[in-house]
Amino acid sequence: MVELKCYTTANEGLKSKGVEVVVDCVIEEAVVINDISDVRGIIEKHLEAVFKDAGKGILVFDSNESIGSTHMLYRFKYRALDTSGEYIGVRIVVRNNRASRILFTIPRGYIHLVRFENMYNPLRELHTNNEEGPGAPGQTYIPNMIVYNILGVPSIDVAEWRLEVVGSVEKPVSLSLKDLYELGVETLRMNFHCVTGWSVRSLEFTGVRLSRIMEIVAPRHNVEWMFTESLDGYTTIVPYSDGVKGIVALEMNGKPLDILHGYPARLIIPHLYGWKSAKWVSRIILSEEYRDGYWEALGYHPRGRVDLEERFKQY
Repeated sequence: MVELKCYTTANEGLKSKGVEVVVDCVIEEAVVINDISDVRGIIEKHLEAVFKDAGKGILVFDSNESIGSTHMLYRFKYRALDTSGEYIGVRIVVRNNRASRILFTIPRGYIHLVRFENMYNPLRELHTNNEEGPGAPGQTYIPNMIVYNILGVPSIDVAEWRLEVVGSVEKPVSLSLKDLYELGVETLRMNFHCVTGWSVRSLEFTGVRLSRIMEIVAPRHNVEWMFTESLDGYTTIVPYSDGVKGIVALEMNGKPLDILHGYPARLIIPHLYGWKSAKWVSRIILSEEYRDGYWEALGYHPRGRVDLEERFKQY
């Protein structure tokens, strides 16, 4: 049986879609991917190592997509014969035609079969120095932003909406839209980059600098992470030192945010991939401890710098 370096994680947004636990494993041997049959072979080889007595089952190809110019993501579904319709989602991350990691999304009926309980250590990913990388490698520029709403579009009552900033702070706050404008807004002109490989040039986002909000809440000295929650249940996390470089955006290209772009407020962190710029943001939690957000639980990077192509975790 192959030896694996794996960890488990969970996320509330994923649980709403029936995923109780994710098992994320490094593929340490150099496996070259030429076609789908090579990917299928990797999965079959690793199933026994990840699950106890999973039994014979059916493995079905679902889809694949390019993530930038260097990565490919393959998706399969595995259904054991002794379960009532639930399936394990399987994701294989391939970089430059070599498989690098395999992830299993586990529904409740399979949890008792999981072998691994290790925790992920994001500090292994953040050792890179502060020198800038080569711009935005692997990106293709398109005219307009592609809209994603992986957990649906929430209903918004702006009169009731508040942005809470809580956690390891001296003075937690709850800010209305009016409160945010009264703090003073600035406009950033920037290129927006999606981890899947598309970018849009010269967008303008107007909002409150996160550094200004941090002055008010007074983070404690042990803060390392900024965890963001959105009205739709989406979550993401960034290192605090990166998050404070962004803004809470209220307008886009001179107009209030469209509902599909995150009205009434979203994060914009220009040097990080777009999945870190959460839409419909409702709470920012400052913490000394790391925890995965929605896409981080599916293997995406804890920081996500565009210039360094930090698309997926390396472990």
